[in-house]
Amino acid sequence: MKKISKKTKFVETNHKYHQIVGVKSDKEFREKYGNLEFNLNKCLEVFFEKKFQQELEIYEVDEGTTIGAPFRCDHYAKIDDQHVIFEYNGNHHYQSPFKIHTDKRKNKVLKNPEKNTRIKKGSGPGVKYITFKIPYYMQLTKDYARYLFHDQCLLELKKSFFSEDKYTKAIKALYNTDDENKVLAPGLHTSKQTPASYNEEGLKRFLKEVDEMSKKYPSIKHQIIHSFKLFIEDVNRDEKLIIPENEKFQEWFKLEPEEKYLNCIFEREKKQYKF
Repeated sequence: MKKISKKTKFVETNHKYHQIVGVKSDKEFREKYGNLEFNLNKCLEVFFEKKFQQELEIYEVDEGTTIGAPFRCDHYAKIDDQHVIFEYNGNHHYQSPFKIHTDKRKNKVLKNPEKNTRIKKGSGPGVKYITFKIPYYMQLTKDYARYLFHDQCLLELKKSFFSEDKYTKAIKALYNTDDENKVLAPGLHTSKQTPASYNEEGLKRFLKEVDEMSKKYPSIKHQIIHSFKLFIEDVNRDEKLIIPENEKFQEWFKLEPEEKYLNCIFEREKKQYKF
């Protein structure tokens, strides 16, 4: 039976993910496991078999001197003599025009050894950084892991870091399960930071990312759209709370998700789980 909020009249999620994967509370899940949002570093160490530094500071260089506050990078490691950064892009990377503007500046600086340094004062030696970005609406399904650690790593690092064993180890570390069908699906399940809150540049970023990931792995697009459709049903079909009034997005959203791609966990779905 659906639980409906007396205040909002919205349907609350049918299931709590921490219960599905056998963790006592949501707090304990975040502390010990935490999916990609809270434990990306743990995931990277599994696939690259190497420790990543968190919060690397890189300064922008202009005419031989550093300018302004440093850019903060989430996770850094030197992989086969290449400088690799992984960034977790939260919702503000799709909503704030200032954040999106900063992202563009940051990308240019990180790519250009003449424009960056780790030394606070002076120019110092710069390097070329290779940056991977993890959108906040993504989870570590097997298809996304292949896209990120096989396809993207082959493209950027000329080497694949994906294996079945690493994937199983990673989802155990992030989700407390070794069953890929129990991994939380990409998309939005409870977050109120929906595409309806994105600005125009954020919508372009989102559509470009999803379409790029889905060229080879259509499950990603099907899962994301399915999560949105479930959300819409639970907010009294008030689509404007989830989907923006943007023609390109509306056209993108017309796809009807296919059941064969919906093997993962959707907290709003009417499934029975043994807790």
